[in-house]
Amino acid sequence: MNRERERELLLRLSDPQATLPGPLAERSARNPASAYTSVERFEHERTALFRRLPNLVGLSAECPKPGDFLSGDLGGVPIVALRQPDGSLRGFVNACRHRAATLLEGRCGSVSRAIACPYHGWTYELDGRLRQRPGAEPGFDDVAREGLSLHAIAIAEAHGLIFARAEGDGGVSVDAALQGAERELGDYGLERYCHIETRTAEQPFNWKLVIDTFTEPYHIPWLHKNTIAPDYCFDRWIFDAYGAHGRFIGVRKSIASELEKPHGADRRLLPHATTQYLLLPNAVLVHQIDHVELWRVTPLAVDRTRVATSLYAPAEPKSDKERAYWLKNLDALLRVTNSEDFPMMARIQRNLASGAVPELVYGKMEPALVHFHASVNAALARAEKEES
Repeated sequence: MNRERERELLLRLSDPQATLPGPLAERSARNPASAYTSVERFEHERTALFRRLPNLVGLSAECPKPGDFLSGDLGGVPIVALRQPDGSLRGFVNACRHRAATLLEGRCGSVSRAIACPYHGWTYELDGRLRQRPGAEPGFDDVAREGLSLHAIAIAEAHGLIFARAEGDGGVSVDAALQGAERELGDYGLERYCHIETRTAEQPFNWKLVIDTFTEPYHIPWLHKNTIAPDYCFDRWIFDAYGAHGRFIGVRKSIASELEKPHGADRRLLPHATTQYLLLPNAVLVHQIDHVELWRVTPLAVDRTRVATSLYAPAEPKSDKERAYWLKNLDALLRVTNSEDFPMMARIQRNLASGAVPELVYGKMEPALVHFHASVNAALARAEKEES
């Protein structure tokens, strides 16, 4: 985020006409429980949002060198982004053309000169072309090699971000996918960051509840009273929409001393803020004081979600002590979400599944939450219209 944008946001926080809590959304909203419990809706979401829309797969820092790969799941489609010898990226369905075995295991890794299938040893070039069918050429002499390249998917990279789409015609543009947030995100210089670690866990609730967790500070004094509540404001925030996406900024109580500085040029926002980019449908990208975090959600079932949490540092750690510092940040982050946020989401899922709670009410003091669900609903409506 550049200094001009930072100063503009600080002015909004210090506006004497602003009321607390705020700023508010235009109106409250209601969402039926079925948005979290309907299997039919869930399958529609997986197709319309996770297969047919560009999804944030990860950061360039996770596959920086030729042969490096980054795998993922887009609405049930296994995909892999593979760094080419010329530095570009290609995207493929992560399955052998012979018998559909998974080719590259793990979140990220590296291959040397070829991709080898662990089932029958078929090998592929880094650009997806079939290289060899060992010990079996006579058995496949009626199947042309030229037609057995890996299935390609649309993929694009810019601003240190990698987006991919599993289905649909045409390519993917990162700037178009970001819908106006690209200029601000570009200012962070994410292409220079270093991947520290990614941790993955499955959670027993709907994928949207993961995103909901990040959309408002209203819950902090109660849910987080014994952890982060002493440090964070719950009644002051900044929210801006970028098309279907949103940028939500929660602030620490230390922002008060910053706003008291007599000269606006001396004030800084980022050291006192948690800046979260809610990127529909699958990701929350967070700037937190001195590092970046990425939360990626993979819907597995209507009430089961895989959550991957990654931490990135501005530069490669120069010592074990420095790496331990970054890992300590990741430990602290997951300690709060895994012991407080996610258990609450699991209880909410059970309550909604009981059928006793017909709807949820999102208040005007939850503008990012209101916008996120409005964007989900609008995307599903567009998909239905296109299908009809």
